[in-house]
Amino acid sequence: MTEYILNLASLTGWVLKIYSWMHIAAFVLSWINADQNNAIVSLINRSTMPLWNWVGQKLPNKFVPFAPIFALMLVIFGEITAPGVIRSLGATVGGTIGVEIALKNIVFYLVYGGLYIVSNIIGFIFFLSVVWFVFTLVNPPLNNPIIRSIMFLIDPFITPLQRVLPRAKIDLSPLVLALITFFLREIVGKMMIPIQAGLVV
Repeated sequence: MTEYILNLASLTGWVLKIYSWMHIAAFVLSWINADQNNAIVSLINRSTMPLWNWVGQKLPNKFVPFAPIFALMLVIFGEITAPGVIRSLGATVGGTIGVEIALKNIVFYLVYGGLYIVSNIIGFIFFLSVVWFVFTLVNPPLNNPIIRSIMFLIDPFITPLQRVLPRAKIDLSPLVLALITFFLREIVGKMMIPIQAGLVV
């Protein structure tokens, strides 16, 4: 029974990992206007769009365009927590750990998964801010779909900084945002260390 549960946990993790990569592929395909009649493109879209639409329905209107990112984060959260929850329950059924320890372990997995998602979102904003700073130096064509997508994603974070920062020949707001997100991710990373150390199975 214990071996079966461990295999189930491993299988769940791999399925969710593959599904997360399908979301990333769908996001990239949306940039390059891929042929929707292609069998692989169609499979990826049919597998990911229902979750994108469901997440979009749960978000406030101004955050709906971010539904693909939130959907990906939700899948990654499941990829981290679901196998750990299954292993914790399996260890309890197998008599390896008690119910109280198993419940504590599950809570630790959920908290760790949440912090991991926060860290990834912060890291994604850091990446966008660095890319956008490079773009401000080379003046890329704004009609490029990738440029427009990055500008759309980073604008809610850049615009408030531009209002408070002094004007200069070079837009410093992406660099300031990069510094802020870098230190925030360091803080979240340090919070994750003791939680990860407290995981039993």
